Amino acid sequence: MSDENEIKAAFETAVKLVKQCNEIVLDGFRSASKQVEVKGKHWDLVTVYDKRVEDVLIAGLRKQFPHHKFCAEESAFASGETLILTPEPTWIIDPIDGTVNYVRGVPFICISVALAFNREIQIAIIANPTSNELFTAIKGKGSFLNGSRIKTRNTKELKDALVGHEFSIGSYEPIRSALFERGQKFIAECVGLRAFGSAALSLAYIASGQIDAYSIQFLKPWDIAAGALLIQEAGGTVISITGGQYDIMKPDIIAASSEQLAQTILKIVRGVDEGLAQLKQ
Repeated sequence: MSDENEIKAAFETAVKLVKQCNEIVLDGFRSASKQVEVKGKHWDLVTVYDKRVEDVLIAGLRKQFPHHKFCAEESAFASGETLILTPEPTWIIDPIDGTVNYVRGVPFICISVALAFNREIQIAIIANPTSNELFTAIKGKGSFLNGSRIKTRNTKELKDALVGHEFSIGSYEPIRSALFERGQKFIAECVGLRAFGSAALSLAYIASGQIDAYSIQFLKPWDIAAGALLIQEAGGTVISITGGQYDIMKPDIIAASSEQLAQTILKIVRGVDEGLAQLKQ
């Protein structure tokens, strides 16, 4: 099977499995008892439904593509293994992104699935079962929402932008001061800030034009893998938070609906970080 045919077959299989998993997610969303566990930090939660979704996805994909590798959130946490992305076909999976939202019944949640060939993302699928939204992309073929082509808003000026900004990442102390200082800079100039509590869904919202930019740090590959491709295929930009090409295995990123807006966000981030560094001297 050629890479192109394998990617097509993988996409069709993954979409079918994600739709199947939507029902598992919804069952848990409606349930009063989700069997919640704390994985490490008090804000890092996992439910029995995260595990069920991941198990279904991996089992279904492995059955069809036994030579593929997997980089999935709950399996990675349980094994404690160091994450390495090799050139081999690798599925990057977040079974439920936004687990705190999920536990509390807040409908900003999603299943995120991506497939990398030769360390490049070729397939992206993000599904929010609560809103019946299915975002999909194959590299070079565009981004889609429920089968209809989507594009970013191509917003160029910060004054016209609705910006995603996750203040809750400030739970991680090393980023706290910078995070709040950046937020103040953004809100002084942009249309508004939004915190959805799901990195993957926030990135999908840039692709579909619902928000215009998003900067985030200290995440894992499964938080951004699918969303980054969706944005790029929808005409947007994803760069490293330090500028330049982003690294899927070091997902500190700035994502925006246009290159110009991404550079504006980058300038603010750099200014804040340099200012705080000087204060510490």
